[in-house]
Amino acid sequence: MLTRGFTLLEVLITLIILMFGLLGLAGLMAKGQRASFEALQRQQALSFATDVAERMRSNRELAATYAAAAPLATPVGSGARFALIGTAGVSNCGAANVICTPAEMAAYDMALWDGALVGAAETEVQGGNRIGGISRANGCIVANGGAIGAACPGAPALPAGRFFFGQRYTVSVAWQGRDATATPTASACGAGNYGTESFRRLVTLDVIVQVPCP
Repeated sequence: MLTRGFTLLEVLITLIILMFGLLGLAGLMAKGQRASFEALQRQQALSFATDVAERMRSNRELAATYAAAAPLATPVGSGARFALIGTAGVSNCGAANVICTPAEMAAYDMALWDGALVGAAETEVQGGNRIGGISRANGCIVANGGAIGAACPGAPALPAGRFFFGQRYTVSVAWQGRDATATPTASACGAGNYGTESFRRLVTLDVIVQVPCP
């Protein structure tokens, strides 16, 4: 009895089918890696936005100073402020035996945020860019609407103008994505800095900073 084996043509057809399957699998893996990278960038951006929001709450009487330092027209993220820490421009409030005023602390906080967005903590550099941070990040803080206020409780009555109120702010972090997607509309932070707007990524936080009665 004769045993029939595979012909060369059948082997080639099998290899071609296998090759197309492997190509599809490779494409799926590459797409998964891009999605994972985008998720990491978004997580980092949200972490940076939360960080500066908490710094504003800690220095709440000067919250407006933070917004003035990062308007939409000139967002934070160049590294210029971070480079000034320890100079006459920005006191190093994190150094030992250094006591800062609230205004100096606000300037220090914004310098740290500037450094975080530019990836100052990263040590690996390739092509002049730090690796591991957010790609070309910009940070903005915008005051939204008027204050939400109520008169201070208790007796005797306090002088006019003393309130317990909250001011709404929008903290935004924008960065450059790798693939074109829908254009973000929640904030104009970083608009025009990434070429096509479909490559601009964005996270925003709505923050209410409360200022207590004196």
